[in-house]
Amino acid sequence: MRTIEIDVDDRWLLPVPADVDAAAWAEECVSTLRSEPDRDREETKSALISLVESVDPRAFATLLFCPDGLPGRALVAVYATASDVTSLGDLPELAPAALPRQVLPLGDHELSEGRVISTLTQVRDVGLLGTLQYELLRDGALLEIVATSPSLPHLGAGMPVFEELIERIDVGPIGRTTHVSA
Repeated sequence: MRTIEIDVDDRWLLPVPADVDAAAWAEECVSTLRSEPDRDREETKSALISLVESVDPRAFATLLFCPDGLPGRALVAVYATASDVTSLGDLPELAPAALPRQVLPLGDHELSEGRVISTLTQVRDVGLLGTLQYELLRDGALLEIVATSPSLPHLGAGMPVFEELIERIDVGPIGRTTHVSA
């Protein structure tokens, strides 16, 4: 596999560590970063701990989209894998959501090279959950960003940030250091 580097725009995105004491990390975040207005400190810490515990271990990186401060409005998982696929149309179809889904080209890319898939799913105890799945074939790798949130307006507001994020992923030659920087 080639190496992957992500240059994260820390004005909007906060990296969520996978191997960390969740309570200590949440306490540090609440102490040093801005929380959403009218948000209780303990409620914010609890939400951050829950997010750390829900990190997908298969993700290259997990980020929080925080347009209004902590605890964030969308969970953003970044995936990267080596791929010899030449068209996104050749990827196996994932189970479609119960509600309509829409597939659009990603930025200036051809639909076969970059796309955004938006879906809505009804989740018990949550309500509607929106998902934006960005897929991009680049330099022998399949890059994916999956942003999920029960706040559809925040997903919409985050679309330019998520698109910029996937464009900022660098697929480098074998042997380079792999890291996420903010």
